[in-house]
Amino acid sequence: ERDEAEDEAGPEGTGKPDEWLRCPVDEGRRPVVCDACGATRFRNLRAGVSRVREELEALAGRPAAEVTADSPVADLARRGAPSLLMGTEAVLHRLERRVARVVFLEFDQELLAPRQRAAGQALALLARAARLLGPRASGGRLVVQTRQPDHEVLQAVLHADPARVVPGETVRRRLLGLPPFGGLARVSGASAEEYVRRLEALPGRNSPGVDVLGPRDGSWLVRAPDPDALADLLAAVERPGGRLRVEVDPARA
Repeated sequence: ERDEAEDEAGPEGTGKPDEWLRCPVDEGRRPVVCDACGATRFRNLRAGVSRVREELEALAGRPAAEVTADSPVADLARRGAPSLLMGTEAVLHRLERRVARVVFLEFDQELLAPRQRAAGQALALLARAARLLGPRASGGRLVVQTRQPDHEVLQAVLHADPARVVPGETVRRRLLGLPPFGGLARVSGASAEEYVRRLEALPGRNSPGVDVLGPRDGSWLVRAPDPDALADLLAAVERPGGRLRVEVDPARA
């Protein structure tokens, strides 16, 4: 799980007693101290897209375009458009032509993302990139920067065998109580807070394996020991008025 400094800690932790690293998923806390070296000051060293584009231009000696979700497809395909494109996942969705290379920088951020479907989503990104490259005979190359070359997702892509992801993912989901071995739902919307308040008041709320995590970005996660227990718990809550979304086995959680 990825930790982040609380607002009062600021961008750099100083190790003062009132500053903590807080997990956005389960609200766990720990002191602002590096587990490896004991340092108490932190800095975000990850470069943004614009900075990477500038460095790529300097290295390649030719223009590079930054692609966002709002970039017009026609601009990317017009004659004279830069042949080097830099961006986030949007690049994979905005392009409608074959490319010679797709390079993922710091792909471990996807492999280790604190999301229950991180492996599947990482695999989907690589598959979409492979489609842009076309058939193997065309000579396109997919390059991934990683510190985990033996990760099952990368091995699945390397051998064109998605089933290689299944054993490891099954073990993780069973250990963490994630679907299909456990029940998980995300509650959001204008009346989500009232819905969760009513859920917290139910007798079944104190059953073993039942947890309510959040709020985070205006939503709550509800966990139960199995899908049936989750369904019974959610069904027992009297729905309040207003907009409410209850997403079982959420895609992003």
